[in-house]
Amino acid sequence: MKNAQAHLQFTDPAADIAEMVALLLALPSGAEAVEELPTDDIVEQLVALSGEQLRRVIEAVTAQAHADAADPSVPPHSDPEQVMTDSWREELMACRARTWPSPDQAGLLVGPHVLILTDGQQGVILSAAGVRVLKPSIGGSLMLLCQTIVMAEHAVNAQDLGNLRQQRIESASTTLSEIQPIE
Repeated sequence: MKNAQAHLQFTDPAADIAEMVALLLALPSGAEAVEELPTDDIVEQLVALSGEQLRRVIEAVTAQAHADAADPSVPPHSDPEQVMTDSWREELMACRARTWPSPDQAGLLVGPHVLILTDGQQGVILSAAGVRVLKPSIGGSLMLLCQTIVMAEHAVNAQDLGNLRQQRIESASTTLSEIQPIE
């Protein structure tokens, strides 16, 4: 593998996608190649991709996960229905999100213990339990969740900005009213 610390430049898209897929597939198992590249660095590289590039990564990870599922030597992953709803709720509530706009829409959810990639039609969950391919309906729901989190973040930022502007206005008017006129 190329220097894992360097950002992918997508000068050779096929090789770079293969490298990103290898990093993502090694992430859940804590493989040696990923130990030198923390999750935040992998997320930073994912965020730098275009929507179209991320969609190709999702397709490649999905294809690899399907191939691994067909291979009897690869141990099966835990069934998502066995995971408790409360733990998933907590995980999703702690997620950070990023979206890419149409026509190559994609979404990324980064939680404390999972990394979720979706394009609204397909998606994957990477966790300590391994890689799970999402059903299309779940991929669509998680894409909506990504978009909702991003919109809520923008709304909070706009509200905070409005509050700061109002504080500045109030501060300026208070300061001006406290100036004593010269008589």
